Amino acid sequence: MKISIVTPVRNAEKFIRRTMDSIHGQKGDFELEHIVCDGLSTDGTLEILKEYPAARVISRKDGGPFNAINYGMDLATGDIGAWLNADDVYMPGALQKVAVFFERHPACRWLYGNCPIIDADDREIRKAITAYKELIGFLYSRNVLLCENFINQPATFWRMDLWREIGGLSSVYKAAWDYELWLKMSEAAPARHIRSDLAGFRRHGESISERFYEKQFAEELEIAGKYGNALHRLIHRFNQWKITTAYRLMS
Repeated sequence: MKISIVTPVRNAEKFIRRTMDSIHGQKGDFELEHIVCDGLSTDGTLEILKEYPAARVISRKDGGPFNAINYGMDLATGDIGAWLNADDVYMPGALQKVAVFFERHPACRWLYGNCPIIDADDREIRKAITAYKELIGFLYSRNVLLCENFINQPATFWRMDLWREIGGLSSVYKAAWDYELWLKMSEAAPARHIRSDLAGFRRHGESISERFYEKQFAEELEIAGKYGNALHRLIHRFNQWKITTAYRLMS
């Protein structure tokens, strides 16, 4: 089995080595393809990337992260796909767990795992939020997903035929394109949940999720209304208020 990982990056010298190490340190019975789509970095990112000859690095002007991810996925030749942002990390053994699960469950078209939140120094933070998302996502439900996004992007993987079937990421949204992807995938097939930590989602002062979380949650509400019904939107609106309030208090 071949797993293709795409990493969009631009000026990420602070974290990119940890991201690369977490990918290229994976061991198991699978073939790894890693495509790094660099948006013309001007810091030391490209010099660091030279330390990883196994990665395919493409440096070009792009239209932002969603464009870089779609571009990389178009080049991917693997059976399984995922993207890992340039500040997140995979947990040791994550890709082997993913490969084994897909091998044992040939009908599974996409899956998600658990994903602790980490800070700039790799320390786990916001454990209550992680526990809450693991609780509501313990058993996959599209109805629950329409009411609240419990799927963590760094810990999500799919068969590449599903990615191509739905057409990749939409350019409509600027902060919640992953949530729309989950709902499009869920129209085609239910997800499966691996109850194991697969990745670490990093929050820091410069991350999109830290700076633009209110926009992200507003977009998720709009997306829920697009794919769900009035009740989904009503419950999602309450959950949007709840999580936004929690993030403001934590900030």
